[in-house]
Amino acid sequence: MDTFDRVAIKAEAKNVFYRNRSICISMMLLIVAAELVLTTISMGFLTMVLTGVILVMGAFFYLNCWRDTPVAVSAAVSDTFDNGFLRKMGGMLWMELQIFLWSLLFIVPGVIKNYSFALTPYILADCPNVPAMEASRLSERMMRGHRLDYFVMELSFLGWMLLSGFTFGILHVVYVGPYMELTKAGVYNELKQLALDTGAVSQAELDGEILI
Repeated sequence: MDTFDRVAIKAEAKNVFYRNRSICISMMLLIVAAELVLTTISMGFLTMVLTGVILVMGAFFYLNCWRDTPVAVSAAVSDTFDNGFLRKMGGMLWMELQIFLWSLLFIVPGVIKNYSFALTPYILADCPNVPAMEASRLSERMMRGHRLDYFVMELSFLGWMLLSGFTFGILHVVYVGPYMELTKAGVYNELKQLALDTGAVSQAELDGEILI
């Protein structure tokens, strides 16, 4: 198979969720609450910085759940702020800056770059030795040929997202959000292995031993 199996990953994401229901919901509640606070107080640049770091935190947590090595929510928070916080912050800011600059060339280039960089928070969370500015480049190479499949994967959750809106976000916290994040973690896990198998990236690059 030359891309990820969306149906199989979504099915496994449900299984992972049911095995780790309480902590998955707890993490999603924390993420939603943090994003709500940041949006409400609207601190401009600081809000953007912290929102990016929260994405890395969620990636770390749900990726560990996917790999059947779940961690406590407190451990995920601790890892985010104690283990390379500035690297993670810088990596997400660099990603956002690139998307913004490409968006200035019209909407489509920005959208393409947004999908090219979709794996950036997972790389920052999963590969602690990858420098901040290299994570988005690795993501771009790992996503090459898979952007449309990733879009279709996200689109497959549209019905769930609409239903969540009717429940004022409650369904998103208790099921849809964790389900989506676990699916994305599974997609990253599979695309990482595909990239290694095809030579799109090397283990040395993921270990931070070779700069791109």
